[in-house]
Amino acid sequence: MKPPPPFVASLQVTPNYVILHGDPETDHNFLLVPSCRISGIECPFIWGPSAYPGYFSDAWQQAQPGGAAPVRYPSIGLGINSARTRQQDQLHIHMAGILSGVQGQLNTLEAAGKITSDRAKWPVQVVPVVGRDPKTGKAVTHNYRALIFREKSELKQNLFMLLGDHVPAARMHMADQTLIVTPRNAGGFYVLNSDPVSVPGGTGSADFLLVYA
Repeated sequence: MKPPPPFVASLQVTPNYVILHGDPETDHNFLLVPSCRISGIECPFIWGPSAYPGYFSDAWQQAQPGGAAPVRYPSIGLGINSARTRQQDQLHIHMAGILSGVQGQLNTLEAAGKITSDRAKWPVQVVPVVGRDPKTGKAVTHNYRALIFREKSELKQNLFMLLGDHVPAARMHMADQTLIVTPRNAGGFYVLNSDPVSVPGGTGSADFLLVYA
Protein backbone atom coordinates (compact mmCIF):
# COMPACT_ATOMS: atom_id res chain seq x y z
CA MET A 1 0.00 0.00 0.00
CA LYS A 2 1.29 3.46 -0.83
CA PRO A 3 2.06 5.84 2.06
CA PRO A 4 -0.63 8.35 3.01
CA PRO A 5 -0.34 11.90 1.71
CA PRO A 6 0.92 14.68 3.99
CA PHE A 7 -1.71 16.09 6.33
CA VAL A 8 -3.99 18.62 4.70
CA ALA A 9 -6.88 20.56 6.20
CA SER A 10 -10.36 19.51 5.12
CA LEU A 11 -12.44 22.13 3.34
CA GLN A 12 -15.61 20.30 4.32
CA VAL A 13 -16.47 17.09 6.16
CA THR A 14 -19.77 15.24 5.66
CA PRO A 15 -20.91 11.77 6.77
CA ASN A 16 -20.15 10.44 3.27
CA TYR A 17 -17.02 12.30 2.13
CA VAL A 18 -14.47 15.01 2.78
CA ILE A 19 -13.38 17.81 0.43
CA LEU A 20 -9.67 18.56 0.18
CA HIS A 21 -7.28 20.71 -1.81
CA GLY A 22 -5.50 18.88 -4.60
CA ASP A 23 -1.78 18.93 -5.30
CA PRO A 24 -0.73 21.45 -6.54
CA GLU A 25 -3.02 23.67 -4.51
CA THR A 26 -4.78 25.97 -6.96
CA ASP A 27 -8.24 27.50 -7.31
CA HIS A 28 -9.22 24.75 -9.76
CA ASN A 29 -7.82 21.60 -8.15
CA PHE A 30 -9.81 19.87 -5.41
CA LEU A 31 -10.65 16.32 -4.32
CA LEU A 32 -13.73 14.57 -3.02
CA VAL A 33 -12.67 11.58 -0.91
CA PRO A 34 -15.21 9.05 0.45
CA SER A 35 -15.22 8.76 4.24
CA CYS A 36 -15.33 4.97 4.09
CA ARG A 37 -12.39 2.85 2.97
CA ILE A 38 -12.63 2.31 -0.80
CA SER A 39 -9.36 1.55 -2.58
CA GLY A 40 -10.60 2.67 -5.99
CA ILE A 41 -12.90 1.95 -8.91
CA GLU A 42 -11.84 -1.70 -8.77
CA CYS A 43 -13.41 -2.15 -5.32
CA PRO A 44 -16.60 -4.22 -5.87
CA PHE A 45 -18.41 -2.26 -3.15
CA ILE A 46 -18.39 1.02 -5.08
CA TRP A 47 -20.23 -0.40 -8.08
CA GLY A 48 -22.67 -2.44 -5.98
CA PRO A 49 -26.20 -1.51 -4.83
CA SER A 50 -25.20 -0.76 -1.23
CA ALA A 51 -22.69 1.97 -2.14
CA TYR A 52 -23.45 5.63 -1.65
CA PRO A 53 -24.59 6.77 -5.13
CA GLY A 54 -24.00 10.50 -4.94
CA TYR A 55 -20.24 11.00 -5.06
CA PHE A 56 -20.15 12.51 -8.57
CA SER A 57 -23.28 14.58 -8.01
CA ASP A 58 -21.90 15.92 -4.73
CA ALA A 59 -18.54 16.67 -6.35
CA TRP A 60 -20.35 18.68 -9.01
CA GLN A 61 -22.30 20.64 -6.40
CA GLN A 62 -19.26 21.30 -4.24
CA ALA A 63 -17.34 22.56 -7.29
CA GLN A 64 -19.97 25.22 -8.00
CA PRO A 65 -19.85 28.83 -6.72
CA GLY A 66 -20.90 28.70 -3.10
CA GLY A 67 -19.67 25.11 -2.68
CA ALA A 68 -16.81 24.06 -0.44
CA ALA A 69 -14.43 23.86 -3.40
CA PRO A 70 -15.58 26.25 -6.16
CA VAL A 71 -13.56 25.44 -9.27
CA ARG A 72 -12.50 28.72 -10.86
CA TYR A 73 -11.97 27.78 -14.48
CA PRO A 74 -13.92 28.34 -17.71
CA SER A 75 -15.46 24.89 -17.34
CA ILE A 76 -15.33 22.04 -14.86
CA GLY A 77 -14.20 18.45 -15.22
CA LEU A 78 -14.66 15.63 -12.71
CA GLY A 79 -12.52 12.54 -13.01
CA ILE A 80 -11.16 9.40 -11.39
CA ASN A 81 -8.04 7.51 -12.38
CA SER A 82 -7.35 3.80 -12.72
CA ALA A 83 -5.42 1.82 -10.13
CA ARG A 84 -2.25 2.04 -12.21
CA THR A 85 -2.33 5.78 -12.71
CA ARG A 86 -3.62 7.15 -9.39
CA GLN A 87 -1.29 8.26 -6.61
CA GLN A 88 -3.24 7.00 -3.59
CA ASP A 89 -5.01 3.75 -2.74
CA GLN A 90 -8.16 5.56 -1.66
CA LEU A 91 -10.89 6.47 -4.12
CA HIS A 92 -10.99 10.18 -4.89
CA ILE A 93 -12.74 12.29 -7.49
CA HIS A 94 -10.75 15.13 -9.02
CA MET A 95 -12.69 18.38 -9.23
CA ALA A 96 -10.71 20.46 -11.70
CA GLY A 97 -10.75 22.46 -14.88
CA ILE A 98 -11.46 20.71 -18.18
CA LEU A 99 -8.98 21.31 -20.98
CA SER A 100 -10.05 24.00 -23.43
CA GLY A 101 -11.49 22.50 -26.61
CA VAL A 102 -12.65 19.20 -25.11
CA GLN A 103 -16.31 20.16 -24.93
CA GLY A 104 -16.17 21.59 -28.45
CA GLN A 105 -14.87 18.27 -29.73
CA LEU A 106 -17.66 16.41 -27.94
CA ASN A 107 -20.28 18.83 -29.28
CA THR A 108 -19.03 18.18 -32.81
CA LEU A 109 -19.04 14.42 -32.31
CA GLU A 110 -22.57 14.56 -30.94
CA ALA A 111 -23.74 16.66 -33.89
CA ALA A 112 -22.27 14.00 -36.19
CA GLY A 113 -24.34 11.31 -34.45
CA LYS A 114 -21.36 9.62 -32.82
CA ILE A 115 -22.55 10.16 -29.23
CA THR A 116 -26.07 9.59 -27.89
CA SER A 117 -27.84 9.13 -24.57
CA ASP A 118 -28.67 5.49 -25.40
CA ARG A 119 -26.94 3.53 -22.66
CA ALA A 120 -27.14 0.33 -24.70
CA LYS A 121 -24.78 1.97 -27.19
CA TRP A 122 -22.25 3.15 -24.62
CA PRO A 123 -19.92 0.14 -25.11
CA VAL A 124 -19.53 0.87 -28.85
CA GLN A 125 -19.66 4.68 -28.87
CA VAL A 126 -15.90 5.05 -28.94
CA VAL A 127 -14.70 8.48 -30.00
CA PRO A 128 -11.29 10.19 -30.24
CA VAL A 129 -10.65 13.19 -27.99
CA VAL A 130 -7.54 15.33 -28.21
CA GLY A 131 -6.06 16.09 -24.80
CA ARG A 132 -2.71 17.18 -23.45
CA ASP A 133 0.14 15.11 -22.07
CA PRO A 134 0.54 16.42 -18.49
CA LYS A 135 4.29 15.70 -18.58
CA THR A 136 5.23 17.22 -21.94
CA GLY A 137 2.34 19.59 -22.59
CA LYS A 138 1.98 18.15 -26.11
CA ALA A 139 -1.36 17.30 -27.71
CA VAL A 140 -2.26 13.63 -27.52
CA THR A 141 -5.34 11.73 -28.67
CA HIS A 142 -7.02 8.91 -26.79
CA ASN A 143 -10.23 7.00 -27.45
CA TYR A 144 -13.14 7.12 -25.01
CA ARG A 145 -16.53 5.50 -24.66
CA ALA A 146 -18.88 8.49 -24.61
CA LEU A 147 -22.39 8.86 -23.21
CA ILE A 148 -24.75 11.82 -22.82
CA PHE A 149 -26.73 12.68 -19.71
CA ARG A 150 -29.40 15.06 -21.00
CA GLU A 151 -30.59 15.95 -17.51
CA LYS A 152 -28.39 17.11 -14.65
CA SER A 153 -30.37 14.86 -12.30
CA GLU A 154 -28.88 11.80 -14.03
CA LEU A 155 -25.59 12.55 -12.30
CA LYS A 156 -27.18 11.54 -8.97
CA GLN A 157 -27.00 7.86 -9.87
CA ASN A 158 -24.06 5.59 -9.08
CA LEU A 159 -21.85 6.05 -12.15
CA PHE A 160 -19.66 3.14 -11.13
CA MET A 161 -22.67 0.83 -11.14
CA LEU A 162 -23.86 2.34 -14.43
CA LEU A 163 -20.51 1.54 -16.01
CA GLY A 164 -20.44 -2.01 -14.65
CA ASP A 165 -24.02 -2.70 -15.74
CA HIS A 166 -23.77 -1.33 -19.29
CA VAL A 167 -20.15 -1.88 -20.36
CA PRO A 168 -19.22 -5.56 -19.85
CA ALA A 169 -15.65 -5.05 -21.05
CA ALA A 170 -15.13 -2.37 -18.42
CA ARG A 171 -16.56 -4.59 -15.69
CA MET A 172 -14.00 -7.26 -16.62
CA HIS A 173 -11.16 -4.75 -16.20
CA MET A 174 -12.46 -2.36 -13.52
CA ALA A 175 -9.01 -1.57 -12.11
CA ASP A 176 -8.00 -0.12 -15.48
CA GLN A 177 -10.93 2.29 -15.88
CA THR A 178 -11.07 6.07 -15.87
CA LEU A 179 -14.30 8.07 -15.70
CA ILE A 180 -14.61 11.75 -16.65
CA VAL A 181 -17.66 14.01 -16.44
CA THR A 182 -17.94 17.45 -17.99
CA PRO A 183 -20.92 19.73 -18.73
CA ARG A 184 -22.68 19.65 -22.08
CA ASN A 185 -23.42 22.98 -23.75
CA ALA A 186 -27.01 21.94 -24.46
CA GLY A 187 -27.54 20.92 -20.83
CA GLY A 188 -26.66 17.84 -18.85
CA PHE A 189 -23.27 16.17 -19.05
CA TYR A 190 -20.89 14.14 -21.17
CA VAL A 191 -19.65 10.99 -19.43
CA LEU A 192 -16.41 9.53 -20.77
CA ASN A 193 -14.89 6.17 -19.94
CA SER A 194 -11.68 4.62 -21.17
CA ASP A 195 -8.99 2.07 -20.36
CA PRO A 196 -5.84 0.84 -22.12
CA VAL A 197 -6.98 -2.81 -22.11
CA SER A 198 -10.41 -3.02 -23.77
CA VAL A 199 -10.37 0.31 -25.64
CA PRO A 200 -7.84 0.42 -28.51
CA GLY A 201 -5.94 3.65 -28.09
CA GLY A 202 -7.52 4.16 -24.68
CA THR A 203 -6.13 5.41 -21.38
CA GLY A 204 -6.68 4.80 -17.70
CA SER A 205 -5.88 8.39 -16.74
CA ALA A 206 -8.17 11.43 -16.51
CA ASP A 207 -5.14 13.70 -16.41
CA PHE A 208 -5.01 14.09 -20.19
CA LEU A 209 -8.27 16.07 -20.12
CA LEU A 210 -8.20 17.75 -16.68
CA VAL A 211 -6.29 20.88 -15.68
CA TYR A 212 -4.90 21.13 -12.15
CA ALA A 213 -2.14 23.74 -12.22
